[in-house]
Amino acid sequence: MSAVPVLVVVGMLLPFAYVDRADAPEPSAEKIERSVSTYSLEGSVERVEPPKPTSAGVTLTIGSDVLFAYASAVVDESAQAAVAAQLDQIPAGAQVTVEGHTDSRGGDAVNLPLSAARAEAVAAVLRAHRPDLVLAVVGKASSEPAVSETDEQAMARNRRVELSWAG
Repeated sequence: MSAVPVLVVVGMLLPFAYVDRADAPEPSAEKIERSVSTYSLEGSVERVEPPKPTSAGVTLTIGSDVLFAYASAVVDESAQAAVAAQLDQIPAGAQVTVEGHTDSRGGDAVNLPLSAARAEAVAAVLRAHRPDLVLAVVGKASSEPAVSETDEQAMARNRRVELSWAG
């Protein structure tokens, strides 16, 4: 088969597969409403809370929404930088517990492995930047909420990774 017939066939298919935007019909308000899902993170996410003294030591909380995309345990470069910027607060050689937490949506079948994977992903960043730390990594899912889940803002506060060490 030569290249010319292939180009002719492709050229013949393009008018049927492509609609010029100028020729496209205007979508109805109903179609727009059904096709668009909007949300705002304005005020719903705590980026990084200052370390807080606890009865067992010190806890640093980083919102999961800062660290991860929805249903993901991949720490991107900006999230790695957010974690790395906090690491000078942890004493040299400290034993650090890295806990992943989720909101209650999805149930334990989804949230236990996700919270564990997220905690491990943050632990990997700690290992890369602070090999002196001794890490224990655990996923808690929604078993230890930071706040009662009364609305989306509260649910966002429960999605977090906590770093804890003796103070």
